[in-house]
Order: sequence, then structure tokens, then C-alpha cells
Amino acid sequence: MTRRRLLRALGAALCLLLAAAVALLANDVHAWQTTLRAADAEAVVDPAKPVPSGAGEVLPFHVVRSLLGVDDDLELRRTLLLFRRAHTGIPSHDQSTAGTELRAQAEVALGRLIRDEGDASRASDAANLLGVLAFVDSLPGASQTSTPVDRSIVEFQNAIRLDPGNDDAKANLELALGVVPPESPFHTSRHGAQGKRRGGASLSNPGRGY
Repeated sequence: MTRRRLLRALGAALCLLLAAAVALLANDVHAWQTTLRAADAEAVVDPAKPVPSGAGEVLPFHVVRSLLGVDDDLELRRTLLLFRRAHTGIPSHDQSTAGTELRAQAEVALGRLIRDEGDASRASDAANLLGVLAFVDSLPGASQTSTPVDRSIVEFQNAIRLDPGNDDAKANLELALGVVPPESPFHTSRHGAQGKRRGGASLSNPGRGY
């Protein structure tokens, strides 16, 4: 075999290998997309269902998982599902010992997400949800020692600082300012909150999806 033919054969082999790698890459990307869509749909029905940790990738070393940054998305989904389990809108659950423990777990997870999330919008959403849980903690009967509503106000303000366009956080801040007691340092701000739109999506019962 001449050198030219050898080079052609090697080039053809490399092209075949590259084509196979691209096909496997596309297969793994599709597998993750399908897995995450299915998990999101299942979460609507059953928030207690765990987020999948894998998607049956074919390529070794979790190449696609790293390229897509799936780990961050999985952690976000786990945190959001934990929030939904901790804040059901059902007083008998949310004000129970189990509800209080779930809120504590969700608050830790949301705090970690706020600290580590590189996307300001997602960090703002997490801060808003943390404010919602803090607000629930401040309600009578929510726990053995209810926390002041001031904590939820700080979290809503942080959410707005991270993303000034977060309308849910703004509406939730107005609601929280409307119920601060006279001894609160935020009491002087409550008058500006009266008469405005009350309560964002996060303070209502959990909706569909994320």
C-alpha cells in the first residue's frame, strides 16, 4: 500500500470515528433532554418523586453531562421540589412538625443555591422562595418559635437587588411590609405598600411546573 493510500485510509477511518462520536453525542444530548422533560412532568403530579441522577449516557466520563452543565440544573430541580414539599399551602401540613422540618431543609438548600448560583435571575428566584418560606415561618402556629416577618422582608429585598425585574419578589415584599408589627424597623415602610398589588405567585399555592 502506497503512502497516499494509507493516508486516505486513515483519513476515512478518522471521519468514521468522528461521525460515530457526533452521533453518540447527539444521542446523549437527546437522552438528557428527554429525561429532564419527563422529570418536570412527573414533578407536577408528585413533588416527592426524586430528580433523576442520570440519563443512560453512552459516551464515557459523563461528557454530555459536563458539556450541558446538567449538575446545576439537577440541583436547581431538587431544591425547587423540596420547596414545593415544604410549602404546600395546606395549613395542617405546613404548620406541622414535618412541614417545619421540610422548610428548614429547603431554606438550607435555597441559601446554598443563592450563594453558588452564577445566574442572577435564578439566584433572585431562589431568594424570593426563601423569603416565602421565612414568611410562612412567621405565621402563628407555623413552628414552636415563629421567626419575625422581618427575615422574609430581607430575603425579598435581596431578590429584588439580584434581579430588579423580579415582579414576584416585589409583590411579596409589599405583602410582607403590610403585616409588619409596630416594633419592626420596617414598620415605617408599610404605608407605601398599602393599596398595591398584593402577593406574588410564590406566596400562592404552588402552580404547575417550575
